[in-house]
Amino acid sequence: MTARAPRPARRNVVVLFIDLVGSTELAERLDPELLRHILDRYYQACTSGIGEHGGVVEKFIGDAIMAVFGIPISSEDDALRAVRAAHTALARVRELSDGLAPTHGIRLEVHCGVSAGEAVVIDTPGSDLRVIGDTVNTAARLQSAAGAGEILVGDEVGRMVRAQARLVSMPPLTLKGKSNPVRAWRVESLEPQTGGRDEGAVPLVGRDDEMDQLRQAYRRSSRGRRCCVVTLLGTPGIGKSRLVRDFVHTLPEEVTVLVGRCRSYGAGITYRPVAEMLEALNGSWTDIAPLMEPSSTPALRGLVTADASRSPRGGEEAGVEEISRAVRTLFEALARHRPLVVVWEDLHWAEPTLLDLIDDVATWLLDVAVLLVCVARPELLDARPTWGGGMACSSSLELGALDQDQMRLLVAALSAGRAPEPEVVAHGVDALCVRVADGSDGNPLFAELMLETLVEDGEDAPLPPTIQALLGARLDRLGEGEREVLERAAAIGHVFTADQLGLLCRDGLDEQDMGESLRRLLRHRMIRRREASGSFQFTQTLTRDTVYAMTRKELRASWHLALADRLTGAGRPHPGGSYEESSHSDLTHHLEAACHLTRDVRPDDPSLPALTERAARALIDEGTQALHRNDLPAAVGLLERGRDLLPAGDPEHRPLAVRICDAGVARGDGDRAFAALDTAERMLPDDRRTRLTCAIQRETLAVRFGTRPVDHGALREMLAADPGDDLGWCRFHQLEALARTIEGRSGAAEDVLREGLVRARSLGDRYEEDRLLSGLCELAQWSPTPLRESLALCDELSARFGGDRALLVPVLLTKARLLALSGEVTAARAVLATAGRHAGDLHLDMAATAVNQVRGLVESLVGRHAEAETLFRRCASALRRAGHTSPGRTLEAYAARELLRQGLVSEAGEALDRLEAEAGRPQVRGELVVLAARARIASLGGDHGAALAFAARAREALDRTDDPCLRGDVLTELARAYSAAGHAAEAGEAAERALHSYLAKGAGLPAGRVRAWIAEQEGPR
Repeated sequence: MTARAPRPARRNVVVLFIDLVGSTELAERLDPELLRHILDRYYQACTSGIGEHGGVVEKFIGDAIMAVFGIPISSEDDALRAVRAAHTALARVRELSDGLAPTHGIRLEVHCGVSAGEAVVIDTPGSDLRVIGDTVNTAARLQSAAGAGEILVGDEVGRMVRAQARLVSMPPLTLKGKSNPVRAWRVESLEPQTGGRDEGAVPLVGRDDEMDQLRQAYRRSSRGRRCCVVTLLGTPGIGKSRLVRDFVHTLPEEVTVLVGRCRSYGAGITYRPVAEMLEALNGSWTDIAPLMEPSSTPALRGLVTADASRSPRGGEEAGVEEISRAVRTLFEALARHRPLVVVWEDLHWAEPTLLDLIDDVATWLLDVAVLLVCVARPELLDARPTWGGGMACSSSLELGALDQDQMRLLVAALSAGRAPEPEVVAHGVDALCVRVADGSDGNPLFAELMLETLVEDGEDAPLPPTIQALLGARLDRLGEGEREVLERAAAIGHVFTADQLGLLCRDGLDEQDMGESLRRLLRHRMIRRREASGSFQFTQTLTRDTVYAMTRKELRASWHLALADRLTGAGRPHPGGSYEESSHSDLTHHLEAACHLTRDVRPDDPSLPALTERAARALIDEGTQALHRNDLPAAVGLLERGRDLLPAGDPEHRPLAVRICDAGVARGDGDRAFAALDTAERMLPDDRRTRLTCAIQRETLAVRFGTRPVDHGALREMLAADPGDDLGWCRFHQLEALARTIEGRSGAAEDVLREGLVRARSLGDRYEEDRLLSGLCELAQWSPTPLRESLALCDELSARFGGDRALLVPVLLTKARLLALSGEVTAARAVLATAGRHAGDLHLDMAATAVNQVRGLVESLVGRHAEAETLFRRCASALRRAGHTSPGRTLEAYAARELLRQGLVSEAGEALDRLEAEAGRPQVRGELVVLAARARIASLGGDHGAALAFAARAREALDRTDDPCLRGDVLTELARAYSAAGHAAEAGEAAERALHSYLAKGAGLPAGRVRAWIAEQEGPR
């Protein structure tokens, strides 16, 4: 691999500032030479603690010391190391102060600040270390805010250390240079918190097979009196330690269990796990000293005392071979009395000497029941690729991710165990559990940390810092080539191919290096192969996100742009001019990312305006496609992101406002729709056409949401002054059609939509044209256009929209109702079933409501009035929730009519009473249905005068609609009311007019019902 010069790196670091309190006063009191001597001792006291805990001193600033943890390699416990280093510095400065006070009459005090976050690190061999970023400033400000002898830590550090330290929450701090108050914590002491959640209260989920294998290994060891080794591998947080803990709790009481944990840093770490085991025996191991070799006792005692005194050699004075023999004889002596289980935690941190010791123990122990459980991450196999291979009774288990069902069960248990429970409920426990289960990559620890963060900080909370630290530490231990491949893969996405990597690796890795790096990443379980040849994916989404965030933005921008350029060159345009959907989505993502990243790090880049234009157009194109297929959330998001990239004055702001407004209305989000119009006027303040189009859209919103009466003469006059404004006229004709539909004049609405269609075709806007055609098709079921012509239009549009199910759904709904009116009920239900599947597959909520509405109409036509009433009520509730109050009231009138048709007269009357008690202007359709139902109810109750009065009002209002089926429905109800009131002539006349209306439309099914009723009234001839 070709060597490359070190480069700036984007990293997650922990920064510690330590400063001397009252240094100005000291300088005033002391001789400069004495002061220098004291400061040297002060610096030594602080820096020694920093070094012991793995920190690096970045600089001295006067009396202040800035240290960084996480360089050159980060660890998941960097925050804890920094806090421990600060605590050590405080203690050692106090010791120094106690020694100076009697002789010099002075006291020294320091205060500390610790902050964690992203920074750019420049660490060139032979040069000074440089750390740049807000994390440095925040740590310095926290140190300034701390009192004498205090350690203040930022919120992220607090979250990462609160399980190992006692913290006191501070009021939000107003720090110099920070725009918002900063949440901080004061470190009281370095002790584990108490009173937390009992992990044992949450059941172990999804590990039955692995538990059985551990138990089987124990049975082999105890029954066969042999030393067996089980190596338990898994990524951080996957549940290795929890599984072992639960396994140990199931062992018989007579079993001796020893646990030792390997540490990643510090003095005496080689044999520290053995020392922990000896400490756990509370000195009782010396009771079996006679059973051990004579040299064993001094060697083991040396391990304990060496650790206690922080000897840098960690007890190695006894010699490696002697210590190994002593541990072996200790285990053998313990196992002579009863079975022994030895757990080696975090064995991936183990020094080679300790690994040799375990190998030696496993090889030489005979005739004793000893089970060695080695718990490690897959990195252990990097240090020892053949680990366990030469051991006689050895097995290896690897814990994989939990599946979705297991994760949801686990998260539900975690959520139930949290306190106080109302806090969880307030955030929507079910939705929260699903989000955490789906987003934690099957990792139990990640799920617990994510749940904790989301409950405390809300749904917009970032990734918990503890997860970032865990993943960052793993990434830092990768080889340079592996890290470079992983960074480029993260820029491509969760799924990537070798060809895409090859494109991005041309500036560094050759093909052989890339292939070897991929193989190592597979062994590390960072990635896995997919079925397609040469295709891979990240094992954990969170790993990909962390790698991406820790890669320099400048590099990410260049890679995204390279991928976008490749897609632009390789895409295959459709006849309509767009790329394949997946390729277009990838292109949009890479262009947008390249644009934003370049803006962040090179805002003066001369290529940025052209890149911004490309990204904006790609977003708008994809957003328009989403709007075509009625994917409204995606449409709004994409269109708004594209709009936000466009500069003020770009004419695209006008059509964008219209489309975002359409999506907002369809979602029932009036605020979003109005905001889109406001933005367009702000971006194009002097454009008359934009102002007029926005005025038309605001009027449309007012009419649609039922807040303004219909009167658009002033808008027409303004448009007349600009006959060439095709978009303005197109939108005005849609407004007119909406108003006329509400008035019940469907035929007139058809006429103005056809005028709008001419404008849309002149404009060359496929979106506007499809929208108008869909409107014409929907009106075809209500307008006077004969049924056969309407069905022909449905067939024509079915062919046009055949590849777009979202546009196809409204066409299918119209076709279903027309088929039912013609008497083809079975065919109508089949078409409705197809429309319902499409709406469900595409998650089109409003379309699903429309499907149920037409189902209700069909059920009513065939006399299933109870089913129709249920469907109408369900649809009315959905429309009201979406803000469409007037259409919702109309459907409630339909539901009341269905109650009447079931013979539930009083219930129908009560429903109408509730409806009429509401304020607001009803639609003509709903008004006519209510009047006809009132006339019928009055006649059935014997109040014929009221019945005739309602009938007269209904006949007068009937002239306001040209909908033949609505006219037929109302006249049929009036005929029945007249008949019950004894007005046979009026009844016959109303029935004949109803029949004529149905026949004019071609609605054979209701026409047949009217004929039968007329014949029944005439009686046998």
